[in-house]
Amino acid sequence: MLSCHKALPIVAAILLITLLPAPLSARDTSVAVIVNPGNSIESISMADLRNIFMGTQQFWKDGTHIVPIVRAPSARERDVLLRRVVHMTDLQYQLYWKKRRQAHKGREPVAVVSNGMQMQSVSLESGGIALVATSDLHGGVKVLKVGGHLPGSAAYPLKTSAVR
Repeated sequence: MLSCHKALPIVAAILLITLLPAPLSARDTSVAVIVNPGNSIESISMADLRNIFMGTQQFWKDGTHIVPIVRAPSARERDVLLRRVVHMTDLQYQLYWKKRRQAHKGREPVAVVSNGMQMQSVSLESGGIALVATSDLHGGVKVLKVGGHLPGSAAYPLKTSAVR
């Protein structure tokens, strides 16, 4: 059994490690593009991804209506969509869709509050597509290659810092 004098430094070290903040050099995390498992697509280009979330591409090659699903404002996945895919601020994206609605041009992406809701919507909707943190992935959806690369590869284009 450890004496009180020997155990104290060990306990102090454990407390110090657990109470220190995470390193500021954030690790990269990937945000996966997911579709319904019945979708025949395996890979998507950044240009096609942009066209889908801008409403200018409304059908998959097999004729299925595309149903883009996005996270509500301030979610990390939405930030990736805005910065890396559509190249807009959240306000610009909202105003863009307001104008499209007024002109009756396409269906606005469905906004949901959680990755779980995105995954469920995509798994139920044959034309569904969404961006989901890889840490939240589970069965019932298909992960697409983006620009020929899967999430986690060095060349994968949809990464973001884990620290905001």
